[in-house]
This record gives sequence, C-alpha cells and structure tokens, in this order.
Amino acid sequence: MASLMLFTGKGGVGKSTISAATALHHAKEGLRTILVSSDPAHSTDDTLGVNIGNGILTQVTDNLWAKNINAEANANVFADEMKKGMEAMFAKQIPGFDSEIFTDMTSFPGMDEFFALDEILKLVQSCDYDIIIFDTAPTGHTLKALNAPAAIRTFLLRILRMKAKIDNLKSFMLKKGDTPKLIAHLEEICAKVERLTLILRNPKFVNINLVSIASEAGFQECFRTIQFLKKMEIPVSSLIVNNIMPNFGDKEWVLAEDHPSVGLVHREYLMQQPYLQRYRELCSEENLKLVGLSRLPFEPRAEKLGEVAKMLWRPGSLSWEPTLPVTETDTGYRVQVPFIGNAKWSVKKGKAKYRYESFNFGQGDGWYEVPVEDVKKKRKISEDTVTLTTE
Repeated sequence: MASLMLFTGKGGVGKSTISAATALHHAKEGLRTILVSSDPAHSTDDTLGVNIGNGILTQVTDNLWAKNINAEANANVFADEMKKGMEAMFAKQIPGFDSEIFTDMTSFPGMDEFFALDEILKLVQSCDYDIIIFDTAPTGHTLKALNAPAAIRTFLLRILRMKAKIDNLKSFMLKKGDTPKLIAHLEEICAKVERLTLILRNPKFVNINLVSIASEAGFQECFRTIQFLKKMEIPVSSLIVNNIMPNFGDKEWVLAEDHPSVGLVHREYLMQQPYLQRYRELCSEENLKLVGLSRLPFEPRAEKLGEVAKMLWRPGSLSWEPTLPVTETDTGYRVQVPFIGNAKWSVKKGKAKYRYESFNFGQGDGWYEVPVEDVKKKRKISEDTVTLTTE
C-alpha cells in the first residue's frame, strides 16, 4: 500500500502549488511519487509547467509522475450504466414508460469526486508508488464524495420502492437478475467509499492537510472542514495558511503614512493578524500543526517550485515520514497491505501479487503486483503487513 498525502481547501488558496511542491520534495528524496489532481481547473499543468492532459500518466522528472483524473467522464459512464440498468428494470416492463425520468436519478451529490477517490483508492492499494500526493477539487466537492454512501443508499431505497410497486402489479414481472445486478453495483460503490474512509482514518498511511488563507471566508471554510472530518473520525495533520504578508518591521511600516504603496501593504498585514490569531487558537484546540507560508516575490511554478518545496519542508514546517509499501528485510521483503483478511495472494515463479476477494478495486483483472524477485513464500505478521521470504 502506498502512503497518501492529501491537500484540500477552498479554491484559490494555493492548494495545487503546495501539492506540487510537496510532490517535488518527495521525488528529490528518492521516493517514487505520483501527483494526482481532481481539480477541474487543471491547475497542476500550469504549476508544473508541463502539459499533462486528461487521464494521461506523465513523467515530470526523476521519481515524479503526474496525472489529472477525468472524474466527470467516469461519472458520465456510470450514469449511463445506471440508466440502462433502470430501463431494464422498469421501462421495458411498462409500455410507454418515459426513460428520461431516470436521468436525474442516476446521479448523486459528489459523484464526480467519488470517481476521483476511486482512482486514488486503486493507487493506494497498489505498490506502484511509494507516495501519492492528492490535490483535491475544492473542499465542498471532496466532502460530498465522502458522504456518497448516504446519498447512494437513499437512491437505492428509491429504486427498491419503485420495484416493490411494480412487483405488486400482477401483469408485470421484472427480468430475473436485473435488480440484483444494479443493487450490487451500487453497494460496491458504497463499500469503496467506506473502505477509503477506513484508510483515511489510518495516520500510519495517510496524512491530511488543509490549505487556507488569512481571511474570513478562508477561516470559516477551514473550520467547517475540520468539524466534518472530525465527525467522520478522519484525523487532520496540518493546517497551512498561505500567502501571509510578512512583517517588515517598524522601520518600514513608518513609511506607510507618506507612501501609499507601503500603506497598502501595511493595511493588508494588519488585516491578516486577527485571522492568524484565530488559526493559532483553532490549531491549539484541535491539536493541529500550523504552517505559515509567506507571500512570495515570484510566481511559484515550474523551476521555482523547488524554492517553495524548501520553504514548506524546512525544519519546523511540514513533516511526515511516509510508510513505504515495500521494504527489504534480512530474509526477503516486508509489504504493507491494507485489509489482509480480504486479500488473496499468489506466489509463483518468484513473483508475488494479491487481489481483494470481496470487492475488486484494482484495474484489469484486479491483481496488484509486488515489485520483488525470487519470492519463495509469504506469511502474515500483523493486520496490514505481510512478509515475503526469499530463503
């Protein structure tokens, strides 16, 4: 299992810049790093100075890859499948039934972002990368996605009620197998989000960071996000306040009266101070690390990202030691695998791979390959760790 660093926040607070700088930092540390963005604005392309496109895995530099998730396209495919399934359940059984009635029923709040989280889940449960940096869409979308199971179950209840009404009509019979297939698909989506929620609750593998600015709107959005995640028992690690006006000192501020440009900067500095104090109090109450990033005298993109990374990851600022998916031992390898009890393993010809039996969250045939050689056997040593021996 790869480690996950997630950055979320209100639109326009610098979330994509901080995510990209963090990805660059870990890549320079020698970790196989992938930067994944679900932000529809595609800010990652501009920040990295690389044309990534939609859904295309792009290598940016040594140890660093990037990908924009086309969640909307995946959501549209899902909606079409749901509509066809509901037509099979109802429309074909009732002559003249208008199938367009299902158009609004085949979507739910946060559906686009759910499919972004689904992509993240596939990456997290694999051993393809050491760390995933997830630049989320603006906060509201991400939170709606985590609420998806409740929305889906409401949707599912509506389907079952419609089915019950039609079943009561003696002249109609649903095709056998249509209903179970549709319901199973929806239940699998619920299980995926709930599985991801369990992963997000594990600070051994996941590090969640909020990005904000010193303003009323920024503070309120940040406060609501913390309260929401707390209710879901998902821990937040750090709160990054971006774009802070530096204190240039009394010798500079005294010029504010005679120089309008200095006065403008000084007023913004003073305006930010009450909000910074509220952030300090909030972090103290919620036991979060507060990280400040000052306003920069350059555009933080492309070759300048390295400077941002140094500021973010200097001593006393951001800090987190990711749990690597595969590490060497004296007798072989140690592999971090979530939900071992639900994983089926295959060790053949020196190769090892695994898949999840109850819910297949992988791509293709669902098998995740472990990048190791000469494996003889495997054994479980804890809830999320397996050892592969080469002796």
